[in-house]
Order: sequence, then C-alpha cells, then structure tokens
Amino acid sequence: KKVKVGIIGGAGYTGGELLRLLVNHPGVEITLVTSESFAKKKVSDEYPNLKGRIPLTFENYRKEGAAACEFIFLAKPQSNSFSMVKDLFGKVRIIDLSGDFRFSSAKDFESWYHTPHLAPNLLKEAVYGLPELFGNEIKRARLVANPGCYPTGIILATFPLAKEGLIEPEVDASAVSGFSGAGRTPSPNSMAYSVAENIRPYKIGVHPHTGEVEAIIKKATGKALHLNFVPQVAGFERGILSVIFLRMKKKISPKLIAGLYQKSYRSCPFVRILREGTFPEIKSTAFTNFCDLGWHLSGDKTILVITALDNLVKGAAGQAIQNLNLMAGFPEDEGLI
Repeated sequence: KKVKVGIIGGAGYTGGELLRLLVNHPGVEITLVTSESFAKKKVSDEYPNLKGRIPLTFENYRKEGAAACEFIFLAKPQSNSFSMVKDLFGKVRIIDLSGDFRFSSAKDFESWYHTPHLAPNLLKEAVYGLPELFGNEIKRARLVANPGCYPTGIILATFPLAKEGLIEPEVDASAVSGFSGAGRTPSPNSMAYSVAENIRPYKIGVHPHTGEVEAIIKKATGKALHLNFVPQVAGFERGILSVIFLRMKKKISPKLIAGLYQKSYRSCPFVRILREGTFPEIKSTAFTNFCDLGWHLSGDKTILVITALDNLVKGAAGQAIQNLNLMAGFPEDEGLI
C-alpha cells in the first residue's frame, strides 16, 4: 500500500529535491504540491525533468487539502512552519525541514533565531530527525524536525567520541557549503555570482546551527560542549565539506578511534566510514544521501574529522525521506539507493 504524501513549498531547492527523489519511491504517491508563487502551474513546467512523471499542478496551501494526506513535508522558509504545524498536527504526520522545531525549548530557539516561537506547546512533540541517533523515536513520531545541513555532518563526526566522554568540551568546526544552501529566492548574498571564484564566511558566532549542534549533542550524550563554528559559502551549487577539530582528554589510539566510529554507525546505511588516511570529497556524495566520514589523528590528543554530504539530500530532502521511511515502516533506504 502506497502512502499519500504532500509537499508544502514545492518550488524551492528542497521542494525540487523532494520531488526528484519521491517520484522514484515505490511506497509513495505524491498527491499534493503547493507553491504560492507557482499556483496553477504544472509541476512539470517548473521541473522539466519530471515531465510525464508527475501530473500535478502547484496549489495554494489549504488546510483541508493538506489534511487529506498521510504525511506532509514542510519545505518552507524559516518561521513559516508554525501556523501549518498547528493546522495539521494530529491530523497527518509531519516532517518539517525548517529550524522551527529543532530546539527543545522556546527560549533556546528564540536566542538563536531572534524571533518568538509561535507553537511552544508542540516542541515536546517534536523528534529531532537524525536517524543515526534517534531512529526509534522517529518511528513513532507525529512531528519530526529535520536537521540542519551543517549540523548533520558535525553531529555525526562528534557524537561517538562525545558519548564516550573522550573529548574536551571546546570543539572547532569549519564548513564550506554550496550556494544552494541559501535557497532559490534571489538576493545579493545568495546569488551564485556573489561567490563565483570566491569563498565567503558568514554568520560567524551567530549561525543558529551552532546552537543546534550544541543542543543535540547534549541531548544525545548528556555532555555539554561549546562549538566555535565558521560557516562559509562557495561558488559551487551543492555539497558541504566540514572539518571538525576534537581535542581528546587523554592519548587515544587510532585503532580505538576507528572502532568507535565503526561501532556507532555499523547499522546505519547512509554513513560511510573511510579507512584511516582517506578523506571525503563533495563529489563522492553529490546527489546521494550518504555522509562520508574520514579522520586523522594529529599528535597525541587532537583528531581532525572530515565529513562530506550533499546539503540538498542528506542535509535536507534525502534525510527527510529517510525519516519518512522509518515513520511509515519502509526499509530505511527505500527510494534513496
């Protein structure tokens, strides 16, 4: 039996990736795609690669139409999800790709996003949608908060060693993203030409993904950490390469490091641990839901962990479908391999 899914916000980068992936999912029937800017246009006119594959037209959002689905992907810009989640919670199962429900408290959300949280009573219902850490909770969830693109790679790099209490609480991370991370809406700071032949740091010290990483590591391990994070955008479309600097509390062997990563992600189909001395590249994960992870022991007590992933897939739409698979009882990799 196929499940009926809807995509709210189908005209953006993430909405387009959801459509590209879901048309190949054997367990899914797409019954609704919304876009206020493209209402009444054929979906295949906006996405020519889908001609003959999806007969729908874009619609304006209506609560009644969305409630007729079994699962809804909310692919709206930040702070646009509140009213829709309040409309639909309890009627359909929701996967929200914004940051609106990633924090457990309204106070933490407001301190990073500098805007009031408009549905604080639903925060206790939201499950953080990183399947490698919270898979069992995701299976039962009615509301999943899909992780941010940067936090996905940084958390996967940090979690195994933080869980064992092996690292100091000060963590540094530098990450370079393709310009698609800024969305499709044109602006001087997000257009491709602004980063052509260039890499530009932005939101240093204030990027909300900093707080997201800190909060989720604390939730998953019980250990507090402070993240010094340098996000950067560069002149390629998709992908994120992150370098995470972890300082060990005591000397540790390469064999133990390798063993911890392998043990933590042995049953995770989308985390690929590279052999020691082999490092990830963005091209190896483009258009896939994989996160590749490599590491290097620098001296006795510093580990450099490098992750690569596609910000539009494992960092957004693919991970959302991975969550759908768990929620609907499908194989975790259904429609993603």
